[in-house]
Parts: sequence; C-alpha cells; structure tokens
Amino acid sequence: MFFFAVLLIAILTAAWVSRPLWLRPSRQELSVRALDRSVYEERRRELDQDLLAEELTAEEHAALLEELARTLLADERQGADAQAAAAAQSRVWGLAVALLLVLLGVGLYAALWFDPALATWWKVEALVGPDVDRVLKGQPPQNNKSYGLPDFVRVLQTRVAADPGRADLWAGLGMSYEQLHAPDIAALAFAHANQLHPGQVGIELPLAQAQLEASDGQLDASTRDLLESLLKQSPQLLPAQLMLAEGSYNVGDYARAIPLYDALLAAPDSGLQGHDRQVLEAHRQDAVARAAADIKNAGQVAKLDVTVAIPASLRAQAAGATLFVFAKAVQGPPMPLAVARYSLSAAPAEVVLDDSMAMMPALRLSNFAQVKVSALISRQGQALPQSGDWVSPAVFSSTVGEQHIHLLINQRLP
Repeated sequence: MFFFAVLLIAILTAAWVSRPLWLRPSRQELSVRALDRSVYEERRRELDQDLLAEELTAEEHAALLEELARTLLADERQGADAQAAAAAQSRVWGLAVALLLVLLGVGLYAALWFDPALATWWKVEALVGPDVDRVLKGQPPQNNKSYGLPDFVRVLQTRVAADPGRADLWAGLGMSYEQLHAPDIAALAFAHANQLHPGQVGIELPLAQAQLEASDGQLDASTRDLLESLLKQSPQLLPAQLMLAEGSYNVGDYARAIPLYDALLAAPDSGLQGHDRQVLEAHRQDAVARAAADIKNAGQVAKLDVTVAIPASLRAQAAGATLFVFAKAVQGPPMPLAVARYSLSAAPAEVVLDDSMAMMPALRLSNFAQVKVSALISRQGQALPQSGDWVSPAVFSSTVGEQHIHLLINQRLP
C-alpha cells in the first residue's frame, strides 16, 4: 500500500513540475500571432492614410492591401508550422521530465524504504491466492505442493481482514489452524464464524472439536450445550455423540456418557474398528463401574477444612485484594472442583470446601479420590493468577472423610 502511495505522489509531482512545458507552446503561439496581426493592422492604417492623402491611387491601395494580406497569411502559416514543431518538442521534453521524476521517485523508494519481504509476499499472494479461492468454493487446491500451510493461513488472514463479515472465511481460518495444531486459535475463528452464521453443522461441529482439544478433552458447559444442541437437530450425528461421550467421561459425568457409548457401539455405520472400538468399550465399562460407585457413595459428602495463613505484612500490603481457595483434581479436569472467594480484609482464618461448591454436578469433590488445594491473593480480583499476585504451595489431600489442610501464602508470582 505504501508503494502505491509513493507511486501516486511521484506521478502527481511529475505532472505538476512538467506542466509549464506542456502549456508554453500554446502561449507562445498566441503571442506571435498577436504580434503579426498588430503589424498588419498598423501597416493597413498607414496605407489608408496614404490613400486619403492622395499619395496612392485606389488601384495602388488595393494592390498593396492584397500583398499585405498575402504576407500576413504566409507568416501565419510559417509561424503555425514552427509553433507545431516547438509544441511537439516541448511535449516530448515534458513527457521525458515527467517520466524521469516518476523513475526517480520509485528509485528513491526502492533505495530507502522498500522491504524485500514485500516482494516475497507478492509472490506468495500470487501463488496461494487462487488456491484460497478454490478451497473456499469447495474445490481442491492446485499449487499446494509449492507452498506450506503457514503461507495459506497468511493469505487467508488478509482475506478475513479485508472482509470480516464472511463466515466462510472465518471457518476456513479455523480449519487451517486445526491443521496447524493450534486448537485454541481455531476455536476463536470458528466461534466468530458461528456468530456470523449460527446454526450451521459445518461450523458448530468443528467449533466443539476445537474447544475440546483446546481444553485437553475436558468438557465445559458451553461445549456440552453446543453438542447437545447439535444432537437435538441430528440425533444420529456420530461425531457429536463421540465428542459428548468422551468429554463427559473425562469430566466424570458418567451418567451422561454411558447411553452415548451404548448408541455409538451399537450403530452399524459408526465406523469404529479395532483399537478405537476397544478404547470406547473400555471407557464404557469404566464409566459403568464409576457410576455405580457414585450411587453407592451418594450419601457421603467430602469436606475439606482449610486453614489459610497470611503474613501480617502481606495483609497490610494487599488490603484491597481478593482471596481465593481452590481444590482441583490431581488427575482430571483443570477447572476447580470447589472454590471459595473472600475479600482479603474480611477473609476468615479457616475455609470449608465441600460438594456444595461444585461448578458442575459431575465435578464434585467426592467424585475424586485425590485433590490438590491451594490459595491465591489476587490484586485484580481474578481467579486466574497474574504477575504480582501471591500464592501458596499446593497441598495434596484425600477426599475421604473430613480432612484438615494448612496453607501458607508466601510466594509472589514474577
């Protein structure tokens, strides 16, 4: 873009500078003609005076006037030819000056500001651009052996920036990031496409897959709702069944996972063979066993009594901060199983974490045998630790029976 701006400025400058060379011949031509006619008129007046003074006869006067007119006509023809030649020469010089100025401007740009990477980008755009258009139309690429996937993504990003209202561009970008093994960025692209064009299976299904991959297979509420919505529209949508079954199993929601496993394993067109089928069967059996254990232990409520020690100097230094106390599964989903939040100035010395604090019914303390407990003092009031916040070392604990845990907040994040 900068190159074209420099070129335009060079052209306008050249046109302005060479303007006198284009206009000068016409002005000179007018000046010479005016002088010839002035001389003609002066001579004619003298002849008219000689006629009145009877120094010339009428025949002599007429003859002299005719000769004077012929002379003026010949001078005008000769002047016109000379002026035409001068005009042509002046325009040639004007064109030469304009072209020279344009070349000087482009040369100056090339010497001082031109980035060689720009030329490389133009080549990439010329090579990859047609393939991007073909892929968006559902056609196979033709030049994909001549460039890599990162180049394809770069060109697609420029298309998205130029027309951000096209859902197909965002979906194509999401698929490209999936192939680059960047599910978190792919999920953002698919989510944008879904906002622009909601309710499309071709967008919502890869969106759910990208969100699952970005969370290491842990099913969160938004992905669960998205998959359930897809299955309401298409109950036999096998990819959605598989993702919802595995995601539910990973977060301990066995009651939801078991019927989905049953449907997948019984479907004649599931395509599950060999190792994949064995994995699902093993997960189903484990889910059944764990669901039975949950029913057996339904009356048991895990309870963690946590004592949080905070140095007095830290309390004074972070008086307006927020205290968080977390319990997370040692092996399981990354989201907390229980969390307590207090203003640091009003935080109690002892905190109780139990099943009533679960973020999801399947993610209760009592559903996991081992947990790790930690505390955070956040200056911004956010549960995600940030630079400058204070934390305690994590303490591992069983959830069986009543547990007493002691935490000391003595570490500051860099």
